Amino acid sequence: MSNYLAYGAIGLGLALAILAYRLLAAEQRKSGAVRQPLLTATYVFMGFALVLAAGGFVSEYFKSDAAQIGAVKTELAKAKADLQAIQTDHQKMREGLNVSRTVMNSLMDLKQGKVTRLGRLDPKSPEYVPLVTEIQADLEALDKGLRKALGE
Repeated sequence: MSNYLAYGAIGLGLALAILAYRLLAAEQRKSGAVRQPLLTATYVFMGFALVLAAGGFVSEYFKSDAAQIGAVKTELAKAKADLQAIQTDHQKMREGLNVSRTVMNSLMDLKQGKVTRLGRLDPKSPEYVPLVTEIQADLEALDKGLRKALGE
């Protein structure tokens, strides 16, 4: 019975209830007249044991994590709100990145078009030098646009 006491009030209540049961069982085995005061005392003793066990259960409940469910729910709601804010920021960054990619691709296409046009020119043509100068200025402007888009 000493093992029950390791569980505190719950174990003590259980041990007392077992003792009360044994008293009732021993009283029923006896033949003869029923001793009412002994039965009443045994029932009171058993009631006390059950109240003690119930008090032990209640105290264990409040000591356990179950009593902190409200705080955990509040913390979980805050974490969900924080996660939602982070996901929103992530989506905005992703959209910004997509816009930057679109700008970069269009600038690269313009640059490639200028390079292709330059490759088709005949160096002996009288339009060659002014056109090369124009394309060179356009390429420099595109390079500046790319650097600006990259944040350099």
